[in-house]
Amino acid sequence: MYIYIKRLLIGFALLVIIFYLFVGCTPTVPNGGNGGTEGEGEQETSKRVVMVELFVAPTCTRCPAAKLAIDSLSNKYGLDQIVILEEYGWDDPYGVYTGWYTQETFARFKWYSSTYTTPDAYFNGLSQNVPYNEFSLFSYQTAIEAELARPPKVSISASYNVTELTVSISGKIDNISSETLEDLVIGAMVYENSVPLGLNTANYVVRDIITSEQIDSFSDGESLSFSLDSEILYNAKDMNNIHVVVYVQTPFSPTKEILQALYVG
Repeated sequence: MYIYIKRLLIGFALLVIIFYLFVGCTPTVPNGGNGGTEGEGEQETSKRVVMVELFVAPTCTRCPAAKLAIDSLSNKYGLDQIVILEEYGWDDPYGVYTGWYTQETFARFKWYSSTYTTPDAYFNGLSQNVPYNEFSLFSYQTAIEAELARPPKVSISASYNVTELTVSISGKIDNISSETLEDLVIGAMVYENSVPLGLNTANYVVRDIITSEQIDSFSDGESLSFSLDSEILYNAKDMNNIHVVVYVQTPFSPTKEILQALYVG
């Protein structure tokens, strides 16, 4: 009986993957959004948003299935509930596919994991970790639901501008909890959609990770303004496909928890 049920679950997962192979993998854009070029209007969130970090590699044979499973959930939940970031741990060792990883994505993978096995998914930092297996699609959704059930402690509002090959982000965060929060950082990831990868296309490809200085104490009801600037994005293929996610993280907590995230545009 166990083997029969297992085969059914595997068959169902394969059907989901096959479905998305045929319909395509289109990243979700919020209502009224255009995918982001210059001068995006200010976006704001106070609901709990789950930040999904999927660590992959350009020649990883198991990564396409994980990407499709994650993207199917983006269509289910929308960007007002989850944001997805695809972080490359390394380039192709044979030099065919280069320009995918950055020093920041590699360092972040090492910061989260001691095994460096792709694909590897993290939900709000180490709050939920789902290494790849044949039931990942179901585990991803369970992790998202668990994080959505937790109340938000921070709200974020932000906007950004693109100038040639750089991105400037500004906004503010508000402590909407009933406690003083300690040892926070405000971060942003700049990612690119529609990046050619062999015969396929990759989305959510992180091109730069920007981190503010540490915030030692953040009182109940307090607001803090921030300003972040990217590096020169020489690795971006098309600046018209650039998007921004801002997040607030507790890097020194046991779970490195991301308290809130916001898709800016």
